[in-house]
Amino acid sequence: MEKRLIDTLIRIVQSPETQFLNGAGLKDFRQRYGIGFPVGTTRVRFSDKDKAEIASLLKAKAGIDTDLVKPGAWQGLTRAEALDLGHNEKLARGAVKRDRISVKAVPGYALKLPGRHLSLPDYAHVDINWREIGALAHPVALVVENYEVFDGLHRTEIAAALAQAGYRDALVIYRGDATESRKDNVLAFLAAFELPVILFGDIDPASLVEASRFPGVCAITVPADPDLTFEDFGNGALYARQVGQVGAAFEQLLGSTSPGLRVASCWVHAHRKGLVQESMIGRDVRLTILTVAAKTASSLSMNIPGGMQ
Repeated sequence: MEKRLIDTLIRIVQSPETQFLNGAGLKDFRQRYGIGFPVGTTRVRFSDKDKAEIASLLKAKAGIDTDLVKPGAWQGLTRAEALDLGHNEKLARGAVKRDRISVKAVPGYALKLPGRHLSLPDYAHVDINWREIGALAHPVALVVENYEVFDGLHRTEIAAALAQAGYRDALVIYRGDATESRKDNVLAFLAAFELPVILFGDIDPASLVEASRFPGVCAITVPADPDLTFEDFGNGALYARQVGQVGAAFEQLLGSTSPGLRVASCWVHAHRKGLVQESMIGRDVRLTILTVAAKTASSLSMNIPGGMQ
């Protein structure tokens, strides 16, 4: 990663603004890591969640603490001097995690890889180069937004929700972050295998906007009793902050032709609260699957084999 891009990312993290010019370096960064939303053709929007991901990325890969390093600190430094601010050479070795994704099966089912079916224990997953997978027996992907939920998936009610909707044989994939895997790897894998996607993430303005733009999405996961769940675990401050960042895009979802996105967005709007995914761990929060693309979802339900593998 070039010093100029590092400086740009530090400025983004530390700035109170949410929109920035979408230069070539920033465009490449977005394509590689899947962070940020395009605004027209010349600008890109970074939410608070996006900025936190960027900060984590710089910390994990380059040892850069954005709370301490000021914008412009990299300018005019030699490579040796730059190492005093952060181990930048680690960021250049991104190929170590290239093409790797984190996967598991729905709790109670087997992970189907070529030549073997794996029954993984709780809190376990497989880190694999997706290009080495070959044929895939899972017909649909469940993409989980947050690592804590991905790791403790057995402590949620997702298995019952997927079984009820006819998706029990889903391949579970962690969406990725700065350290565990990368979002661009996940997107490349999904595109290569043409897997329809069920999203399991936060129920808030920013996540719903992202869901509306996620390639191949056919359904989203939501609480079965939204009124009770938002009342018990909803976060009003989260809603207020995100509406200020993605308000226009979120308002469009209130009239979306996608039934699932429209319903979920109306819940969030009516309660004026966001719901973080971690609130669904270990609390017996019943879940259900809402259709985003009816044609894709209905065709999937006809092709998913039943029974425990």
